[in-house]
Amino acid sequence: MSASVPPSPWTHAAVEEPRVPRGTPVYTPWAWVTAWTTVAAVAASAATMWLLTEPLLTYVRHVAELSGMAATGVRVQPGAVFAIMFDLMPGIMTASLVGTVLSWALYALAIVAGYRDYVQLGRLGYPKRFHWAWSFLSPVYTIGRAVVVRRQAGAGSATMWIALAAIAASLVLSLGWSFWLMTAMFDAMRAGLGTIA
Repeated sequence: MSASVPPSPWTHAAVEEPRVPRGTPVYTPWAWVTAWTTVAAVAASAATMWLLTEPLLTYVRHVAELSGMAATGVRVQPGAVFAIMFDLMPGIMTASLVGTVLSWALYALAIVAGYRDYVQLGRLGYPKRFHWAWSFLSPVYTIGRAVVVRRQAGAGSATMWIALAAIAASLVLSLGWSFWLMTAMFDAMRAGLGTIA
């Protein structure tokens, strides 16, 4: 029933990767910009988190105090929560605005830098280049570019490691801040509700 598989009529010719001449630069200034925009985005996220922390904790503390007052039978005005929100809104809006503007500026810079790097690699003689449009998916261009350049030149992955380290730092930062913020919020609620006891 099981016969041997006949050999393929097509020969598999080894496809050799194109190479650039020895000594061709593997980094352009724009490649470094694309890598460091990822790091700057992590710093922008950290700044936004830092700016948001105090208004969020103050809001939770005040709402917990109102809840404590209501639990003891004190009549709380219906607009009290809105008053707290309006008092804290400038801080929250400032943090959100700073984070949004910085993020969009870094995103635009990464796209422009990806395009300029793509063009410059062509001028340096790289026959294969990772397309610059991958810059729209921020760190993807930096990683793909490093892989393609390394295949042709034998080096050039430092920008990829910078971007990967920034991604890892972003994950650690956001998870750490989230856990810390939840703990701080519970402490603020406990402090606000402590007025009942």
